[in-house]
Amino acid sequence: MASRDLFLAGLLVKMSAPDDDQEFYETSFQGDRYEEFLSLFSQHRDRIFAHIFCLVPHEADAEDIFQRCSVVLWRKFSVFESSGSFHAWACGVATNEVRNFFKGQRRSRVRFFPEAIDLLAEEQLAREDEFAARALALQACLERLRPEDRNLLRIAYWENRSLKEFAESTQHSLQVIYNRLSKIRKLLFQCIERKIAQERRHD
Repeated sequence: MASRDLFLAGLLVKMSAPDDDQEFYETSFQGDRYEEFLSLFSQHRDRIFAHIFCLVPHEADAEDIFQRCSVVLWRKFSVFESSGSFHAWACGVATNEVRNFFKGQRRSRVRFFPEAIDLLAEEQLAREDEFAARALALQACLERLRPEDRNLLRIAYWENRSLKEFAESTQHSLQVIYNRLSKIRKLLFQCIERKIAQERRHD
């Protein structure tokens, strides 16, 4: 991991600590366990925030909850088993922080239903797992394409190039290029669906 990413992740957690916890963070942020936490936190921080933001109506509230969650994650990191899923564990902690947030809003007009929070959290994690599975399948399916088809996808979706110019440079009509893209997308979709179906049969 880049040293800049580690620095930013560590700074975020330190800045999130209450004043009376600063000594705890200064003395405990060291060693391999520290590096492991910052590495995992940096990798998953955006997904953790997205998980929180799906459970609360306002971005400012999500940011406040995320700040508190980052502190709690470090405090409880000693009980996290490295062989487990950091993302799933962290989202569980984040969900609990969302519950605490809504408990603190009891005087407002918003009613707190912990069962609803749990249901939304489980649904969000399921969607993320499905997306991750499809992303892995897509990567495998892309590797099975012909080099020229992968190149066309790169030009169409990653590079800032005109398909019309590409068609002219390859002496093909623009319609031929569109037809090729449509066929490639169809092949990828079928390949992904097959891989997802195979994974489900093995589970």
